[in-house]
Amino acid sequence: MSRHVVCSRLLVRSVICAGAIAFMAAAAVAHADETLTQDAKQAGHATGEAVHNIAQGAKQTGLAIAHDAVKVGKAIGEAAKEGGKEFKHAVSGGGSSQQSGSQK
Repeated sequence: MSRHVVCSRLLVRSVICAGAIAFMAAAAVAHADETLTQDAKQAGHATGEAVHNIAQGAKQTGLAIAHDAVKVGKAIGEAAKEGGKEFKHAVSGGGSSQQSGSQK
């Protein structure tokens, strides 16, 4: 065989090997990209779920505080109403109901 034919065959084999290596590397990168994408989706899902759970807990806490604030507001309103009645009674000259009970 001539030197030229040997070099051509060697070049063809080298190109084929290089192509095969490039194909395998591309397949590995594609698999790595797919794995990376899946990992990113899983991390995003886990983060979203954690944030959702925290927000739901905060919502429940906020609702409990609001309900308690309504109860306290009603109690203060009732106390103010009773205080107003007592003040009106005292100003009108009737005295307080506690004083009139002790005078009798």
